[in-house]
Amino acid sequence: MDHYHAGVLFGLTTGLLAGLAFVMFLFKRKILDMSFDERQERARGKAFQYAFLTLAASAYAYGVSDLALGRWCDVLTGVTLCFSVSVVVFAVTCILKDAYLSLREKPRTIMTFFALLSLVNLGFGVMYHLSPGLVENGVLTFRAVNPIIGSATLVILIVYIVNHLLRPRDEEAE
Repeated sequence: MDHYHAGVLFGLTTGLLAGLAFVMFLFKRKILDMSFDERQERARGKAFQYAFLTLAASAYAYGVSDLALGRWCDVLTGVTLCFSVSVVVFAVTCILKDAYLSLREKPRTIMTFFALLSLVNLGFGVMYHLSPGLVENGVLTFRAVNPIIGSATLVILIVYIVNHLLRPRDEEAE
């Protein structure tokens, strides 16, 4: 294994461990509370179904595009793209059906977390775009993972904010 791939593996492992530690911290501090009512559970089940079907369709589309166009991105980048599309479908479906947060979770905390996650990943994306290596020999490299994840979290954040801002007006109108 060369130094580049060892560095990528180390970065992935470190990022996953840091993310897992952060989520464990949020659960321990009772910031994340995964208790949902029955209506939310049904909506989340439907969202998982949509996300799974989206993941299957996007993975198939990625494979077909690789056959039709040739190699246009790293495998990990393609997988991240498919996974991100699926996560966005899940999150947006849950947000629109008011099943994204449990009844005890605070929206401001989640919005802050997504804003920070978007900012960091899109910041890395800008940094990678300015330096060489985002595209090598016509192939989108692993460096595109951060902007993909940043874009996905930004879409989720925007949908959540718009939904959060519009919801009280809808309830007042009734």
